[in-house]
Amino acid sequence: MFSARWQIDAKFGHKQTVLELLKKWEREIGSQVGIADLEFQIMTGSIGAREATVESHHKVESLAQLEAFFAKIGKIDAHAKWGKELEPYVVSGTSLWNIYRIVE
Repeated sequence: MFSARWQIDAKFGHKQTVLELLKKWEREIGSQVGIADLEFQIMTGSIGAREATVESHHKVESLAQLEAFFAKIGKIDAHAKWGKELEPYVVSGTSLWNIYRIVE
């Protein structure tokens, strides 16, 4: 089991917009690729983390499941459009994926 975590930093004053756009992605794009099966969560920095940081967590059974997820979203035109909509509100260069193995 793995936790796939995608992290971005919102530009100052735009965290709420980033959160709203991530929720839009969950409803409109994630729903097309079975995001509900991945225990999708949205988190923000609070204590010991940058307040501007926004993370989405996806719980996957295997790396193959994660690769299939990436392949599916890559074929959805709305995903690319959403990325362009999100871009003005994100600090350039902060997009980061971390994949953690769940041991318990």
